[in-house]
Amino acid sequence: MEDIRFHITVKGIVVYGHKVLLLKRVRPSSDGLGYWELPGGGLDYGETPNQALIRELKEETGLSIDVIKPAYTFTKIRVGYQTVGIGYLALAENDHIVLSDEHTDYLWCDIKDLQKYLCEEIYNDIIYTINEYYK
Repeated sequence: MEDIRFHITVKGIVVYGHKVLLLKRVRPSSDGLGYWELPGGGLDYGETPNQALIRELKEETGLSIDVIKPAYTFTKIRVGYQTVGIGYLALAENDHIVLSDEHTDYLWCDIKDLQKYLCEEIYNDIIYTINEYYK
C-alpha cells in the first residue's frame, strides 16, 4: 500500500458583533481558495479538536473564544495526502486581534459581504451555520 498521509484540521467561524473573522494568508491557498480564510489549523498529538481550535485562535489572533459547537466537516484530497477538517462555531470574547506571522491582515466581515472573500463551498457552510445558530 502507498504511503498515504492524513492531516486533521479545525477551522472556526468566529463571530463577534454579528461579524465573522477572516484572516488573510501570506500566500494564496495551495487549493486555489485564495488569500482569505477562516482561522484554525492542525491538531497536535494528544489534543482534542476543541483544544486545537482554542490554541490555534490564540496563536493566530490572540483571541480567547467560546467554542459553541462543531458545525460541519470537510475533506480535501491531494496526491498522497488527505486533510479532514471540522468547522466550528465560536464566539469571540472581544474583537482585538494580534496577528501571527502566518497572516498579513484580518477582517471582521459583515455576513452579507462574506461571499466577496470566500469560495462558494466555505461561504455556504458559514451561512448555514450562522442561520441555524440565530434561529
